[in-house]
Amino acid sequence: MTCLPSRLLFVLILLSAAILAVHAQSHPVLGCFPDNPRTDCGNPTITQQQCLQKGCCWLPVNPNPNNEPWCVNQTMGVPPPPFSPPADGLPFNSTERALMMSYFLENINVCCIDSSGPDGTEQCQNCGGVVAAPDYNTGPGGNYCFAWIRDSALSMRALMNTNNDTTKVMSLMKNYVNWVLTNQAADDPNGIDIRTEPKFTLPTPGYPFTGGWCRPQTDGPGLRATTLIQFANALLANQQQSFVQQYLWTGDSSQYNGGAIKFDLDWVAANWASSGCDLWEEIQSDDFFWNRYTMRYALVQGSALASAMGDSSTAASYTAAAAAINATLSAHYNGQFVYESTNRQEDSAVIIAFTVGYLNDGIFAPDSQEVAGTLLTLAELFHGMFYINQQDDKQKVPGVLFGRYQGDTYGAGGAGPWILCTGAAAQAMYDAGLEVLRKNALPPLTALKLWGRLFEVSTLPSTPAEFAAAALSAGDGILMRIRAHVEAPAINFRLSEQFDPTTGAEQSAQSLTWSYSQVLLACRHRDMLVA
Repeated sequence: MTCLPSRLLFVLILLSAAILAVHAQSHPVLGCFPDNPRTDCGNPTITQQQCLQKGCCWLPVNPNPNNEPWCVNQTMGVPPPPFSPPADGLPFNSTERALMMSYFLENINVCCIDSSGPDGTEQCQNCGGVVAAPDYNTGPGGNYCFAWIRDSALSMRALMNTNNDTTKVMSLMKNYVNWVLTNQAADDPNGIDIRTEPKFTLPTPGYPFTGGWCRPQTDGPGLRATTLIQFANALLANQQQSFVQQYLWTGDSSQYNGGAIKFDLDWVAANWASSGCDLWEEIQSDDFFWNRYTMRYALVQGSALASAMGDSSTAASYTAAAAAINATLSAHYNGQFVYESTNRQEDSAVIIAFTVGYLNDGIFAPDSQEVAGTLLTLAELFHGMFYINQQDDKQKVPGVLFGRYQGDTYGAGGAGPWILCTGAAAQAMYDAGLEVLRKNALPPLTALKLWGRLFEVSTLPSTPAEFAAAALSAGDGILMRIRAHVEAPAINFRLSEQFDPTTGAEQSAQSLTWSYSQVLLACRHRDMLVA
């Protein structure tokens, strides 16, 4: 994937807009058949709920220079047939997963343009950058052709866990290490620590974005260190200790600040309680569950690596910091669900944290009452929040689509379900089944009742095997609901950032890297549960 010159980009944007306009006019959307041209079904002040209660279509237009109505009459049309699950019963088969993997790989190791060639000509090199999405104009989100620290780290970790081509993964990871070291060595123009910058420019590597943005983003160093620790452990297991010692854990502060991993984790150990931005880069707090839970994971893993590298002093400092974080986590459970922060409670960032940061130590275990309550609370919230979920129910599509948080407004057609949030919920279901099988024991009855509501079963599972089967079915249902909106030939399993909350059409950033990594990771955890 190469970020394109602005002149060519402008032409492509115009062409894409024209194609999308034709497509929107010629194809009725799932569950709603608006008049063409639109005819007003309400009044200028009508709400979405009032519009839908009248049996009309709610189709926001943004921007809306012609002042078109948002609540419009339905035309007579033949609704789509009920959803037909694939004959093989899989949410995504091996061919479809390979296709999504190919899209995922297009966004990794992005080609960088520099002026290092003869006479300053542009040369292409493998720089290891991971683009958030090859989309310059996502609508309200603007340009996504940047490398976010968070997205890049999680995507590269997912790559190691979902791609079986070890040689290819090793090569891509080494290029990513080069990218990280370049970023860490850059001067920061924004008056913060370079490790807490949100994103870096593409195609030129190493320069932090200088525009207005939510800063600092304190989750980045821990997430990046976690990915690099997994890579370091793989290298050590394959007798490639020299690469680790040269770049990842040098043991010398004058050489890459002690190594890419140590440089990041030293910041986390010293600053884990500092204020920063949330996962969605919109609000600030010094007590986000997402940040705390993933930082704890990074520090514990980092302590083990430090010990393996003979650095007992650093290992002890990381262990102490992780223990301090541990003492703060239980306060985030309010008896019903785990909340993200006092200023943003019902948030899918918590579900993603469960799937990213569990240490097999029983603290918010995948089968726990806390996880079940959080999944149930958010499933009920988003089912009611997005009209497309109710339409999917009518079409017999299983599962539910998850969004970001209560009160979200970001999205071209209004805030919609996010593919990565929905994929994380599916993975959480599979992880619950895996945990019960690992323990060979059912959760306590209070938790089991919550899982029964999530599984939508009339009789609670009575054995670990029954629980695992129900978790498998629930996870499959969630992925099937994603599938229902991406399987059309025109989409061909390309995954955007969001679905329109009313129509289910893909919206916002196109071909989002994190969407691919999360869906592929959920499929991998499904494989583990089935096995």
